[in-house]
Parts: sequence; C-alpha cells; structure tokens
Amino acid sequence: MPYLWSVVAVVVAVIVLGLVVAAALKPVKRFALVAGVAREQLGRETGMLTARTAALRVRLEQRRTRSIGSTVEGATP
Repeated sequence: MPYLWSVVAVVVAVIVLGLVVAAALKPVKRFALVAGVAREQLGRETGMLTARTAALRVRLEQRRTRSIGSTVEGATP
C-alpha cells in the first residue's frame, strides 16, 4: 500500500501544477492583447507619418517644378 501515497502525491502535484500554469497564462493573454493593440496603433501612426511624408514630397516637387519653370520662362516667381 505504500505506492498509494505516491500516486496521491503525484496526482496532487499535477493538479497544483495545472493551477499554477492556468494562473500564469492569464497575464500572458493580457500581455498579448495589449501588445496587439499597441502594434496596431503604432502601425496606424506609422502609416499616417508615411502618408504625410509622401504629401510633403509631392508638394516640394510641385514647388520645384514651378520654380524651375518660372525661371526658364524668365518670369518672377
């Protein structure tokens, strides 16, 4: 009968291990959720910055071609 206590000890250890793992997974899930939201927000902000940079490049190119065109024609800008 001494093996019975060993089996009981193993079962209790497995149950305790399961509870510890379940408790540890809650913060991991929460962190994954927060990380996903932060990644999405950063992606949106990066996209807006890229769009603004592209708009500035277009505007500078328009001013550059207008400036070059007016200089070639001899008119004042």
